[in-house]
Order: sequence, then structure tokens, then C-alpha cells
Amino acid sequence: MSIRVAHLCKDFSKRSETFIYDYVTELERQGVDNHVVANERVNPDERPFENVTVVPWPALWNPRRMGHRLLDELGLDGALDSSWRELWPGAEEAIERVAPDVLHAHFGRPGVKAVPIARQLDLPLVVTFYGYDISKLPRERRWREAYESIWRTAQTVVVLSEEMKEAAVRLGAPPDAVRVVHLARDLDDFPYRPPSAPVSEFISVGRLTGKKGHFDAIRAVQKRIEAGDDLQLYIVGDGPQRDDLEQYIQAHNLQSSVELLGSIPNAEVARRLQKADAFLLCSKTAASGDREGTPTVLIEAQAVGLPCVSTTHAGIPEMIPESNHSLLAPEGEVDAIAERLRRLRACSDEELRGVSAAGREIIETSFSLSSEAGALRKIYERAVHDREHATAS
Repeated sequence: MSIRVAHLCKDFSKRSETFIYDYVTELERQGVDNHVVANERVNPDERPFENVTVVPWPALWNPRRMGHRLLDELGLDGALDSSWRELWPGAEEAIERVAPDVLHAHFGRPGVKAVPIARQLDLPLVVTFYGYDISKLPRERRWREAYESIWRTAQTVVVLSEEMKEAAVRLGAPPDAVRVVHLARDLDDFPYRPPSAPVSEFISVGRLTGKKGHFDAIRAVQKRIEAGDDLQLYIVGDGPQRDDLEQYIQAHNLQSSVELLGSIPNAEVARRLQKADAFLLCSKTAASGDREGTPTVLIEAQAVGLPCVSTTHAGIPEMIPESNHSLLAPEGEVDAIAERLRRLRACSDEELRGVSAAGREIIETSFSLSSEAGALRKIYERAVHDREHATAS
């Protein structure tokens, strides 16, 4: 008999959250019975999946939600987990109808929402953290306190890297309950192509936000152009920094060298990756405290064979083979990033192929979708086993 898992998330499935959809569909292939409960269903044509129940979060001006918001401002609202159970009662009913063996919440916010549901329905709880929810949210006292309910309740806390595991433990997660499961992609979707010199066309993929470091990327490319290099940088993604980035590009006459492509379909991103010579991602800690987890785009880029210039931010060094760490710069240091670009452009064909092959190898061994979904499946199996054992005793 297969294990039935209810996945709790905000939206299913946003383009920027390919990983949740990939996990769910691969788990289906591995024999797990998956059901998704979400606030909203998005991209159903691009990402088809039948077992989705939509339970809308109350509108902003819903009287109950407004009342809780007022009490929260006055410091009288109590714990976030208990108030959310009152605010979002339909989620508990939807999950009860699914009758899962395990409840898996994706991201910290849904994790807090899942705590009273798991307790009420007596379900093993798994919570996965992905990045901002372990770095930015806990800067607020109410979130640190809310997470204490996760640490007390969840059978397993899943994180994306050893660096993130250390962060979770510092916040109070029991070390024995924390497991690393990498973000992963189906490598059949990313055919490998060895690179060749010279490296002239770079691509970067990510929302136009502070933690992606796009300004640093543009400035580093600008420095190499000023030094006489012939470089092109294409940036895929959209977000709140777009206007500021456009203004910088125009103010420094970089229109012929740097282009913002906006948000484009995944198939077009894959085509762009195949066309580029190398990948550039300058992730850094944003002013808000927001940090990366392990950027999925570095999996995709290395899978197709692109040499990657990036930073030592968050879990990125764990994604890059040690032999390629010479292409990692300290986050936020534009001169150092520019030097890594120069270093990569100085590589011979043979050296580039070595960088590329090592990148593909680490993805095959540590970031393949089948193996990481298999790790999740084992976590579910253990959670069910432990619950049955506890009930029997």
C-alpha cells in the first residue's frame, strides 16, 4: 500500500517554485500518492496535476482577518499557529478529506499553519525550508516564536544544504530532526553540451531582487568591458529592481552589452542556456536579510555544461565542485567577481571542458530529481513507521 502525502503550500505551482511541482510529480512516479492543498492554483496548463484542492486564504478585508491583524498590532493576538487555525479553517477540513499518512508543508509560513492541523488530525508533520523563510522571516520575533511550534511538532525538518541546517539548528530546530534534501531537476530535460573557448556570452537567471545580485553582475561585466573584453550578459527574470537596472544600463551606455529579457517560458530559458557560453549568478544577502537557499538555476546551468561564476553565498559552495571553487567570489565584491570572469575567459578549451565535466558530475551525483525525491520518500516512510510504533506502544 502506497503512502499518501498531503502537501501544503501557498500557490501551486508558481514558475519560480518549479521544485515543489518536480518533487510531487517524481514522488508520484515512485509510487507515493500525493495530494496538494494550496491557497491558489496557478499555471495548471504548464504544470498539470489532478489532485489539487484550492482553499483560498481570506481576503485582505475579511472581518476575521482584519480583527486578527488589529490584535496582532496591539500584541494581543497570541501565537501565530493558533490564530491561523481560526483564520484558515478550510485547510484542515480539506486535509482531513484527503486522509493522508503524512502532512508535508513547503516553506516556513505554511509550516506554521500546518502545526495545529497536524496536531488536530494526529498526523506526522514534515516541513521544508527553502531560503528566505530561514533567513529573513526569523529576524522578526513573532516568527522566531512561531517556529518554536514547528521544532516541537515536526517529525522532520528538511533543508537544502548543510549551511541551512546550521541556521535551522541555531534557531532551535532539534539537530537530529533536520535532514538535507537538495533541490533537484530531471536531468533528461537538460542535455549536456561541452563548452568551448572563448567565453563571451554569459547568462544569468533569477528574479530582479536584491539577493540575486544583478547589480553586482552588471558592474563586474562592465569592469571587464572597460578592460577591453568583448562580453554579452543576458539576464532572465523580472521583479522590483527592473526599472533601476534599466536605468543603470542606460546611464552607463551598456545597452549593446547587457540585456534584460524579462520573464520568459521555461522552454525559452532552456534554449538560452544551451546557447550561452557560461553562467553568472552573484547572489548575496539582501538588505532585508533575505538569502538564497540553493539556487535551482545553478543545477540547470551545470547540467547543460555551462561553467559557472558565482559567489560563496549561502549553500552555493555546496553546489559547485571543489575543483571549480576558484570561480566563486565573496558575495558583494564586484572586483573579485570581475576577476573570476577574467579567470574563466583565460581558460583553454581543455580547461573549460574540465570545469564543465566536474559541474555536470556533481549534479548527477547529488542533485538528480530521482535520488532527492527518493530521499523524501524515505523520510515519509520513516515518519509513518515511527508514528505506528508510537501508537502501538
